[in-house]
Amino acid sequence: MQPNLKKLESLSQLRPSSIEPKSKENRITLLATHTNDFPVSVKRAQVVMAASFRWLLQLHKDVPRAAHFYSEGLGFTINVCTLRWAELQSGPLNLALMQSPNPDDSITQKGYSSHLSFTVTDINTTVTKLKALGAELDGPIKYEIHGKVAAMRCIDGHALGLYEPA
Repeated sequence: MQPNLKKLESLSQLRPSSIEPKSKENRITLLATHTNDFPVSVKRAQVVMAASFRWLLQLHKDVPRAAHFYSEGLGFTINVCTLRWAELQSGPLNLALMQSPNPDDSITQKGYSSHLSFTVTDINTTVTKLKALGAELDGPIKYEIHGKVAAMRCIDGHALGLYEPA
């Protein structure tokens, strides 16, 4: 009789019941070779947890002004805001704003800038709103087959992409 490979969700599905996991907190995958529902051999595979995204960090000269920019211009929720640090949220994205260690230097002078890209429902209204808050349009709005696209720079020069689907 040829042994079958069967994926088990827990060790309690195995016989004999004396086999127990080392830790109940560990997520485990078990592969058991069995004949007539009796395990011949058991392999334990450790599941490696992927790192979870915490936030994207941007340096700004004026953190409260930058927080206001993202809140009013793009609808971010401000969770924390001090003179030197802010935490904002938009859906699953967490954006941290930190005061630049040397506010006299151009934050993006060496090209070390993040590029945040957003899907918007009305690109023209969003561009107008962001410009009123201090952003600059980096070229004209482009009308592509898949939708409208705009490149902008926020108040401290970080690149922003806007996309309105067709």
